[in-house]
Amino acid sequence: MRSDELYKFSDRTLTGLQTSLDDITKNIQMEYLPKRRWSTLEKKRVNIMIKAIDKQLKERRLMRSLEKFVGGKDYGTDLRLLQRTI
Repeated sequence: MRSDELYKFSDRTLTGLQTSLDDITKNIQMEYLPKRRWSTLEKKRVNIMIKAIDKQLKERRLMRSLEKFVGGKDYGTDLRLLQRTI
């Protein structure tokens, strides 16, 4: 997957992918991860991909927040949504 194709995936998919890649870079042994050693170059690529995923998720949160702000929707008692936008 290339970093310019991240827009195709949902937030949940990107978050899961980000978690898996983070586990790989930290050498955490999990059942769902491949059982092989990752080279330094691969780990650098993974770190770049994690940064791209973070940027994409942050941009989506910002756009959602702006849409709600411009649309005049009230946050009301939705504290989780309010915390994410702040």
